[in-house]
Amino acid sequence: MVLRVQVEERAASLAKRYDHAELSDLHVLKVLLNYVDGSNYQKAVEMVDAKLSLIRGSGANALTISEPAKLLLGRVQDVSPEVLIREIFTDNFRDADFDQIVSLDKQSEPKASEESAQTETLDEILSILDRLVGLANVKSQLNKLVNVHKTNTLRAQENLPEIPVGLHLVFTGSPGTGKTTVARIIAKAYKSIGLLPEGQLVEVDRADLVAGYVGQTAIKVQEAIERAKGGVLFIDEAYALSADSGAGFGDEAISTIVKGMEDNRGNMAVIVAGYKEPMESFIKSNQGLKSRFQNTIAFEDYSTDELASIFKKLCAEYQVKSPSEVDDKVLSYLDKVKPTGELGNARFVRNLFETMYLNLSNRAAHDGNIELHEVVEFDIADVPEPEVKKQTFGFS
Repeated sequence: MVLRVQVEERAASLAKRYDHAELSDLHVLKVLLNYVDGSNYQKAVEMVDAKLSLIRGSGANALTISEPAKLLLGRVQDVSPEVLIREIFTDNFRDADFDQIVSLDKQSEPKASEESAQTETLDEILSILDRLVGLANVKSQLNKLVNVHKTNTLRAQENLPEIPVGLHLVFTGSPGTGKTTVARIIAKAYKSIGLLPEGQLVEVDRADLVAGYVGQTAIKVQEAIERAKGGVLFIDEAYALSADSGAGFGDEAISTIVKGMEDNRGNMAVIVAGYKEPMESFIKSNQGLKSRFQNTIAFEDYSTDELASIFKKLCAEYQVKSPSEVDDKVLSYLDKVKPTGELGNARFVRNLFETMYLNLSNRAAHDGNIELHEVVEFDIADVPEPEVKKQTFGFS
């Protein structure tokens, strides 16, 4: 029963983080993926993340649970995570080959060839970083950091003393600026260099770590640390842990995290993320945090042109054509709306893409007969009109 409660709490927290009105089987799937070997299920995690990001936020206060999610949660205690993951993944990605996507051990194959097939080279990993839209400052800082770790690896091979450089990082910036995506790339890079043995990313926030009574918080944090051993523990909106200092159990969580970082030095990296000013206060709230987080990487809001490029990448990924006149209208829309901060960036573009696909679908269904040629290309009519606030005079 305890496991079911934990999974449901984390799935609810995930749904709220995405501003979804309904807890679905996809949210349960994402949580279950944290209970298995992340290095084997990395591609599945990325596919689930992408699908969750395309679900439009509702702004609703109440969270409901879908019937499929209720059924799954009822089975969590009795069925292994691996079995449930296969089942949910297959239901949600019917065109994907689960066995090809998930790299599970196969006794019939030589281990050496299996490991070589699973391990990406550092150049391959950094090329993924380079292909991300924008993030010039992030890419520059990460390349410098990787070069330092590569240098230390070479010195260690020659029995020379390494220059101490921590694996832990602080990411500052608005939601939707690519922090989770980059954290996943860093986890893979650390593994490729030989700094971490597994390279998985375990993503949590305050709700995943803090319990409602004394002692339980430390247990929840330790569980997250256990799942992250060999890889990266990514704590989103980490500043929320210090916001209730003296009133809640955030201090207990921070102390357990600091101890976990010390006990797992060289076997786990921690990346904390959130808005700039609150994160500065968070790091200063505990002397152990101040001494362990040496590097901060700032994620700037995307420019209008960069947002337009993200839209084009989504079109290419989902094979929906966007003629030049549609691109021009999208650019004009983004320029007028100027989506930055909490409501902007890549998440805004994903919502825009989904809105346009909804408009396309309804336009194609208008005559009662949807044909293929009608659903593979956007029209300027699919681009929404920007909301313009009306100017008012006098008293409201």
